[in-house]
Amino acid sequence: MKLSMRNLLMASAACLALVGCQQGSEIISPGLTEVVVSPPPPPPPPPPPSEASTCPDGTDGTALGTKTLCDAPLGNLTTLSGVLTESATLEYIEDVVYELKGRLDVGTDAGAAGTGSPVVLTIEPGVVIVGDSGSDHIVVNRGHQIEAAGTAALPIIMTSENDISLTSEGRDDVIGEWGGLVVLGNAPINRCNVAGVNPGTADCQNAVEGVTEPDALYGGADPEANSGTLQYLQVRYAGFEVATDVELNGITLAGVGSGTTVDHIQVHNNSDDGVEFFGGTVNAKYIVVTGNDDEQLDTDNGYNGNIQFVLGTQRGGDSSDNGIEASSVAPGVTPLSNATISNFTLIGNGNTDSHGIRLNTGTVGQYLNGILIEANNCLDYEDSAGDGLPGYNAANDPTFKSVLFDCGAGLLTTGGDADTATGQAAVDADANNVVTTNSLGGFFPGPNELAVETADLSDDFFTAVDYIGAFGPDESETDNWATGWTQDVFPDPECPEGTTAAGQLNGQNLCNVTGTVTDTLRLTRGNLYALVGRVNVGVDVGSDGTAPDGDDGTLIVESGVTIFGRSGADYLVVNRGSQIFANGTATNPVIFTSENDVIDADGDRENAIGEWGGLVILGDGQINRCNVVGATSGTNDCENAVEGVTEPDALYGGSDLSDNSGSLTYVQVKYAGFEVATDVELNGITLAGVGNGTTINHVQVYNNSDDGIEFFGGNVNVKHVVVNGNDDEQLDTDNGYNGSVQYVIAVQRGGDSSDNGIEASSVAAGANNPASNATIANFTLVNNSTINNTDSHGIRMNTGTIGTYINGVIVEQNSCLDYEDSAGDGVAGFTAGADPAFQSVLFDCGAGLLTTGGDADPVTGQAAVDADTNNVVGGNSLVDTFVNGANENAVTAATIAPGGFLDVVDYIGAVKDADDTWWQGWTCGLEASTPC
Repeated sequence: MKLSMRNLLMASAACLALVGCQQGSEIISPGLTEVVVSPPPPPPPPPPPSEASTCPDGTDGTALGTKTLCDAPLGNLTTLSGVLTESATLEYIEDVVYELKGRLDVGTDAGAAGTGSPVVLTIEPGVVIVGDSGSDHIVVNRGHQIEAAGTAALPIIMTSENDISLTSEGRDDVIGEWGGLVVLGNAPINRCNVAGVNPGTADCQNAVEGVTEPDALYGGADPEANSGTLQYLQVRYAGFEVATDVELNGITLAGVGSGTTVDHIQVHNNSDDGVEFFGGTVNAKYIVVTGNDDEQLDTDNGYNGNIQFVLGTQRGGDSSDNGIEASSVAPGVTPLSNATISNFTLIGNGNTDSHGIRLNTGTVGQYLNGILIEANNCLDYEDSAGDGLPGYNAANDPTFKSVLFDCGAGLLTTGGDADTATGQAAVDADANNVVTTNSLGGFFPGPNELAVETADLSDDFFTAVDYIGAFGPDESETDNWATGWTQDVFPDPECPEGTTAAGQLNGQNLCNVTGTVTDTLRLTRGNLYALVGRVNVGVDVGSDGTAPDGDDGTLIVESGVTIFGRSGADYLVVNRGSQIFANGTATNPVIFTSENDVIDADGDRENAIGEWGGLVILGDGQINRCNVVGATSGTNDCENAVEGVTEPDALYGGSDLSDNSGSLTYVQVKYAGFEVATDVELNGITLAGVGNGTTINHVQVYNNSDDGIEFFGGNVNVKHVVVNGNDDEQLDTDNGYNGSVQYVIAVQRGGDSSDNGIEASSVAAGANNPASNATIANFTLVNNSTINNTDSHGIRMNTGTIGTYINGVIVEQNSCLDYEDSAGDGVAGFTAGADPAFQSVLFDCGAGLLTTGGDADPVTGQAAVDADTNNVVGGNSLVDTFVNGANENAVTAATIAPGGFLDVVDYIGAVKDADDTWWQGWTCGLEASTPC
């Protein structure tokens, strides 16, 4: 973000005036009328004086950083080494760390049949185990079990002594300081250590890599074998090289069966693979693999399990290989390596040996609902993969469904063993695979990811989700399945570059947004953002994009972010040629509001309005009101200054019907519309000259002091609108607006407030085209105040507007329609066919259908209503203010042509019935249970 020199000098002067600028949380935000800095946290309670750092059974311990290193007995063992021959528990003691001294075997190999009672090693939540060399590792042998069930608050940690004795700083590149964790089972595998035996049978076993003297065997014929539980477990800095090119993985799962529970595990900075599956059928969920030196995940030797929710990130530099490597044995051997992996996010580092996924040696596999970001090639699809096996056909190739590929060096590796043609065919086979640029916010989906249609997941193991990647749109850095129990995944929230840290508010970082954004500014979750004065996104590029001083900018607002203003001077303007992407979710909407709302200054806010400016988006779409006499409307010569914005004017208009000013999805705008000058107020959301390349879906404006949403020309299309409690119109169309709006809930505030549900206007009669000619479908406009506001109507039409109103419900205690004589065919050259039209609308009007007297034209208005026999004047039966009842459902809905922007529906009104809840979760003030 670039700031003007004037803003920079003002900020510097303000700093000097404070007699030495303070740092950190002591800063008071500019413009605040009171100190809102959070008080310093109370000092932590003193540690309990008990045995918090005493080793169990009175054994001796030594200091290890801030911990006590204990050489504890375990069952029949005097230390954590040797062979555990009886079940035992490693208990959690605060500040105690347990030391591995060599190889710790859980039981002795029970063979492929796994006969006898298992030896079970139970590790309590919060236990920390450390090793000091590659000889320090844990092996859970066939027929035995490990029960390592941590919790999000108390994960189990297996790491190195150096990690505990040193701080975590400077350890980004540290790997291989101890061995790792090996779990061996007797589920089927396809690589046997004896020639002539049948793969997948009890005779087929093998020695796991990385473990020597004696070999550790795995494999058998029990696909449901149970090797225990791994939950909320971290394995860090492991993978010591025990012999040349022989290293342990962080976690090795060899021949492990589906009776084993594996979820919420992390392997961080291992010197070989993060997690490797050698055959077996174990399923796994919620896997984090970060900074490992070879693959992040590796499947081999006939692995046939399911994996869901995987975050894999490679370490920087010339390290790490593939996000996933999938292999098997020589062609023709079953059981095939055929993993199903869904909801993965793999981010590579650009190493020339690095790929998102490498497929070779007879592997099949399904890769669903994933995100691959790789500076090198996304796929290394080798000629030995899939149908490289004798007798295979294309149906046995690896498959990709609903995967977003962002590949710096192209989708597929070429040359060498690569089979680019088959790899390309595998990607092309599913229309929902996308090769494009990612729009992730950190690891969380942006508009490009959310646009990918997800693949169905048939196995009961999988959690049904409607997003691709490891994390969903309702998750954030501070609230997701990996929060709290992982290391070095999510940074502490801080004000992003392009904003200014301004202390804390409500326990969150407060970040000021000022000046003009002429680059890309992303407002990340975990912070609060204050608009300080008029904030511009970009400098106007003109109606044709060639303004000499123009400079475009982009503002990205992540889901769940709250942005506030303190007065009418604080508002946001997205200028022509620039874009805003504010994409919330149903459970984490983007919120624009006032400081009073954020700090809850006055409790009951039902009647609070006009506490800050608002949101203004300007495009270069067509308009019909020009600020230069003689300019031809609808062309680049026709532009105008938007109302409510002064010094300098904010211009809109042009000739680009497909203008793309960005995206607003699941957005709330509350308490805006401050009067910036006499009778000059900002709307909650102003859309001026905005074209149909812009996406607006699920937006709410609540308690604005002017209109809720006003459209000044343009042809942007909008769906799912809630406008309630606004002081003028709930919706206003003007200056040649030609878009479509569907699903509108408009509820006026009680008392002698609010004007019309919808006002539709244009320029003076006989003015230029394009005429204001909106199509508004499936609307419910409600004014059921007990106080008769004579200025209120369901819809007011004047000054040359046309418009089609389809499948609506109007409940108005005054007259439903104020149809003025200047509307429709009052425009010179218009015909009666250009009048406003009503189709399948229920009118419930306390003071009659039509306004009379003054400028009203009740005759033409009545004719417009009578023209469609499906219009009904009668009582409503709405439930809970705006949900259809029997009377609404009895109205025959108008026919909507398929294939356009409007959905084809068989009902009138915004909300069909009690099961239609599109407005729930992301709006406020519509029902008592969700106040604003």
